Amino acid sequence: MATTQSSQNTATGAHGPAKELAGLAREWLLRTDPERLICLGRVITAAFAILAIYLDPTRPNSMLYESRVVLCLYLLLSVALVIFPLRYSFISPVHLLIHAIDAAVVGWLTFLTNELASPFFSILPFVILAMTMRWGLKGAALGALVALFVQLVVGLPDLLDGETGLNLLIMRSIYFVLIASTLGYFGAYRERSRQRLAHLAQWPQGAIGEDRVSWLSILLEHASGVLGDAHLLVIWREQEFESGCAAYWTSGTLQLADLKEPEFWRRHDPDRYDGRYSKNGETLNGLFADLPQIHARSDQSDCKVFSAAFSSLRYRGAVFVISFGNAADDTKDLTRIMATRVGAELERVALIQAARAEGRMRLARDLHDSVLQNLTAARLKLKLIGEGIPDGAKTQLTEVGSLILEQQQCVRKFVDENRPGEEGNLARLEQELPEFLDLLRTQWNCAIDVSHGPAPLVVPKWMLYEIMQLISEAASNAVRHGRATLLRIAFVRSAELLNLEITDNGTGMPDKLQFNVKEPFSLSQRVAELGGKLAVCRNAPGLGLQITLPLKLEFK
Repeated sequence: MATTQSSQNTATGAHGPAKELAGLAREWLLRTDPERLICLGRVITAAFAILAIYLDPTRPNSMLYESRVVLCLYLLLSVALVIFPLRYSFISPVHLLIHAIDAAVVGWLTFLTNELASPFFSILPFVILAMTMRWGLKGAALGALVALFVQLVVGLPDLLDGETGLNLLIMRSIYFVLIASTLGYFGAYRERSRQRLAHLAQWPQGAIGEDRVSWLSILLEHASGVLGDAHLLVIWREQEFESGCAAYWTSGTLQLADLKEPEFWRRHDPDRYDGRYSKNGETLNGLFADLPQIHARSDQSDCKVFSAAFSSLRYRGAVFVISFGNAADDTKDLTRIMATRVGAELERVALIQAARAEGRMRLARDLHDSVLQNLTAARLKLKLIGEGIPDGAKTQLTEVGSLILEQQQCVRKFVDENRPGEEGNLARLEQELPEFLDLLRTQWNCAIDVSHGPAPLVVPKWMLYEIMQLISEAASNAVRHGRATLLRIAFVRSAELLNLEITDNGTGMPDKLQFNVKEPFSLSQRVAELGGKLAVCRNAPGLGLQITLPLKLEFK
């Protein structure tokens, strides 16, 4: 055991300096200006070519002097480019002229020194390398074409003089093509990484939204675009409570599911998925099996799954990237970046919503202490004034008092629904609506019948206020425009929808007029803001309104 431990320590110590040296070399290369690196490479190539031809002169000897002259001129050009580099962008087309000179020099040297068998052919890949550094895949392809052209021009006389070099021509052509393909891959990979990072840097800043569907759609759509239109699954929960949510983004569609079962979070704690990678969908099988609310792709066998966990002050969760294509090597790192950003966005939106709730509570308190008290005082003064005037004028004061009472009730509803500490902030329609409907009957001198169905209807208090405004607007339209004397209101709940039907016995709508979905504007706008649907139907007599409202909304 001691011997084994000693061997491991020795191996670790041996690899330590090597890793450190490799790290220093990598940092030096990354810090070096690529233009300077290409120029230095050209100088080194020319210098070693002169040394090689001096130590081992090439054939034919009659061309040796010319070869040395060409190499010396090329070395002078290389040194000049190091001292006086071109003041153009690294990817400027001007550099094509210099690389054309590189190819021409190499072609001339190979022509002077044994043609296809010339050792200077080994310099041609330098042209491909330099052009790949500048222009990526396009540079690699163009460099390979230049190398093949130079080889064909130089090798053609060698093929025609009877001393066949066809095998060299074929093998070197394949060599240049393979080099171009390999370098082109790295050039394309670098370009894609640059584009993905640029896309990632454009993370949407205004994704706040009143409802979580809108801002989650914006964030996940952007993240999916960065990752090549991958599918995304995000699960998160409260730090202190075993309740949370799951969001699944696929093909431009967002699915949400509330998760309040503690057993789910015991089986799928986000921390257990941190940094996991799977070549198929086995990682997600258990998750999707426990998420019947989410309809995912049934066949996950041909996908790659990357996951990363995140944690913030209020939430912790995990992000799953489901890629059905060839996932890039940096997808794992991008997944971790996405997870961190999603966690930060969840925390930011929670803080904003808390600030808004606090603002609403402060506004409710101010309304209670000012407007509501003033309305109450105005009603009392009207009542005192009415005791000392004739009955005819007293009726008008009573109507004014009723209008003040109606506004007082509206303000009180807002105050009540934004008071902290009320359990659930829920309201029962059969208990809250009668007083409001009595005010409407008095205000519009119209009979109003209401039915709630067999089961009690419970809605959030903020939604109760919206329903009251819908009924008030509908009653106003029916009496003023249709001269109705009777309104019938029916509430029916089905699944997660609340159906509200309002009918009247007014004059209805003339046959020659066709209903425009934007009318009545106030009603249609309010229903649209609630995420519901409004339909108008003809009755005999009068009109009917069919309003459908979702009960699970995130407006408040």
